[in-house]
Amino acid sequence: MNNNLVTVSQKNGEIRCDFETAKAYLRERLDEYRGIQFTEESKTAAKNTVANLRKEKKAFADRVKEVKSEYMKPFEVFYKQAEELIDMYDEPINYINNQVTEFEKKRIEEKQCLIREIYEECISDMKDFLPLAKIYNPKWENATTTLNAIRKELMTRKEETKQAVETIKGMQSDVEELVLKMYKESFDLAKCVMYINQHEKQKAEILAREQERIRREEMERIRREEREKIEAEQRAQAEKEAIFRKVEEEKKRAVESAREEAIEGLIPSMEGESNLYEYRISLTEDAKQKLEMYMDSVGIEWELM
Repeated sequence: MNNNLVTVSQKNGEIRCDFETAKAYLRERLDEYRGIQFTEESKTAAKNTVANLRKEKKAFADRVKEVKSEYMKPFEVFYKQAEELIDMYDEPINYINNQVTEFEKKRIEEKQCLIREIYEECISDMKDFLPLAKIYNPKWENATTTLNAIRKELMTRKEETKQAVETIKGMQSDVEELVLKMYKESFDLAKCVMYINQHEKQKAEILAREQERIRREEMERIRREEREKIEAEQRAQAEKEAIFRKVEEEKKRAVESAREEAIEGLIPSMEGESNLYEYRISLTEDAKQKLEMYMDSVGIEWELM
């Protein structure tokens, strides 16, 4: 194989222009117009001056384009021929590269088979949490990545996941199933633990509020029952007193009725001959007064000896 590169020789072209003389000429001409004041009468002259300056500017710009076009003609001829040479490189490059690509594709497919075997060997009972598609690392396919390195990484990942799952289950939360799903998605143990802690805190707060509500309801029930008991006792007492009053009134009416009947039977007849009788009676002061009142009421004449 000829290792000589295609050689290209170049001789710099030359374009001449007396820029310094041109600059001096333009400065001298343009200085004439700096600070000039045009009037309404000289407006036409001003327009003509602008037109002439633009004409000179365009003429110089057009000349620059002509020079560039002429200067680039040899390059354009060279570039067309060079492009043909450049395209000639593509045929062997693509031919060889396609073979290299096929070799690399076959190597990667073989490596992928080995990766799946190692995955089955290492992950085993943790496949539910560590599906290969989710934890697959493209760098495993690199020729520089050894099978032992892949095996070590998978084993480490398995142990980390196993410990995380045990940690979540060890917290014995009623949201365990949900949090395990969260871990499958994110593999973020700290986030999962925080979620459980927040849930337990909220649950404790809800439980405390519920217990406080039950306590208040129980206190209100007790107070209500006490009020009802007192009211019932008061009603019972009132009923008892009413019955007692009724019994007393009936008893009083019965006594009054009996007394009236007894008194009517004891009222003496004042007809007939009166005799004088003397008695010695032992009485209390109250009985004495009531006896005197009785004798007065029935018309018995009496005298205290």
